[in-house]
Amino acid sequence: MGKGQNEGGFSQEQLDMYKDCFKMMDINKDGVIDKNDLRGAFDNVGVLMSEGELDGLLGEISGPCTYDNMVKMFQEKMAGEGNDSDDLIIQAFKAYDIEGKMDVKMFQHALKTWGDKMTKDEIDDIFGEFDIDEDYMVKTKEVLGLFVAQKEEEKKEEAPAPAEEAAPAEEDEGEAKKKKKKKKAAK
Repeated sequence: MGKGQNEGGFSQEQLDMYKDCFKMMDINKDGVIDKNDLRGAFDNVGVLMSEGELDGLLGEISGPCTYDNMVKMFQEKMAGEGNDSDDLIIQAFKAYDIEGKMDVKMFQHALKTWGDKMTKDEIDDIFGEFDIDEDYMVKTKEVLGLFVAQKEEEKKEEAPAPAEEAAPAEEDEGEAKKKKKKKKAAK
């Protein structure tokens, strides 16, 4: 069991997050997430779910979907052999890291090709969250943050960084435009 984790394998911070999510999804506030609650929760984020999809999600929980049963289901899923540790996930992303950035097109290709293949719509949805530069690169830390929980200290350290990088980025864009003009003029 990891540091700061309870016997189920989740930290108190994770349990608090699950409780908050449960409260948001329990629209009628009766302590049980039913099909109408689940449909409403997905509707609130713009995702339309079919009856079958809702039934499938609720079917993953043994018994009524209470907070305790939901956490039990997460514990069972996380205990399986198919789940990767944060360290393994970080190492996998480092394979795509080039000086703190990732090539978006190469990474998208990998997501469509290997492992649990993703659809174009799923990939577009994920990458819509990121700031992709003109070279189709995205900050590795930004992508990692979607897949691996970050410590509060890391988040605080990252906050000032974009402000510092913003000024040189504008210069780089100007220089890039000048280079493009030179290339066009040379042709």
